Amino acid sequence: MGSGIQFYNRYTQEIETEPICGEWFIRGAYGTFPGRLLQRFILSWPIFSRIAGWYASRSWSTKRIKPFVERYAIPLNEIQSEISQFRSFNEFFYRRLKPGARPIAPGRNKVVAPCDGRYFFISNLDAQRKISIKGRQIRLKELVASRELAKKFQGGSALIGRLCPMDYHRFHFPCDGIPDKAQHMGGRLHSVHPLALRHIFVFGKNKRMLTRIVTPAGEMLMLEVGAMFVGSINQTYVPHRHIKKGTEKGFFSFGGSTVILIFEPGAFTPRADVRRLSGKNLEIYIRMGDSVGDL
Repeated sequence: MGSGIQFYNRYTQEIETEPICGEWFIRGAYGTFPGRLLQRFILSWPIFSRIAGWYASRSWSTKRIKPFVERYAIPLNEIQSEISQFRSFNEFFYRRLKPGARPIAPGRNKVVAPCDGRYFFISNLDAQRKISIKGRQIRLKELVASRELAKKFQGGSALIGRLCPMDYHRFHFPCDGIPDKAQHMGGRLHSVHPLALRHIFVFGKNKRMLTRIVTPAGEMLMLEVGAMFVGSINQTYVPHRHIKKGTEKGFFSFGGSTVILIFEPGAFTPRADVRRLSGKNLEIYIRMGDSVGDL
């Protein structure tokens, strides 16, 4: 088997191979029959991720920070605090960046990436017809857990941003608007890495939170999807107040995660590179605050 997942990097303008955190674990848990039994009945339960989160929040977990930084070449000049100031690996994981480290693309109708991640665009959503995402299929109504919302957004589009453990793990609002209170949807905690998605599709099964946002172009949905070892999705915004794009919405605790934006029909036009690469079934790496399209 290969040792990575390919994606297009908007900044280097090259196809790159993503380093896989815990590759042996993901391949074993999802690529073998005994592993799939283990993750189904034990590893995907939230208690397992809470244990991992408990460890990542202890002071002795700080010894993992420096090796993690060195292995994945994390730019320390972007981080607001010195790594010696973090009291646990989890604090480092949901670290804040320095002001200006992620400039927000200007323009009232410009939609920006809500997080650092590898993005994939899907057009013409259908509430009933199964849609394919990274080789697995799901219905819109299963993703949003609502017939009403599925009907409202039928024919719309979705933008999926997948974070890796080495990424900046705070997520932000992609456009101006008024958000309601985030709705919690219970579920298990599978990995959201493509290696795992080849064996089990998780977006409609994993623990997730959904927020309805009234924007200048109508209503949109923003979902944060938990993953294995992400014991909590933390919301930091104030509901029912007008927010500006780029405002922090929340953060993920330890683990890989996913943010999904769902737009009403005709409400969103992706940038040309996002549409082109998604048409080739290739994710594109985009940093939070950079343009992904227009309302």
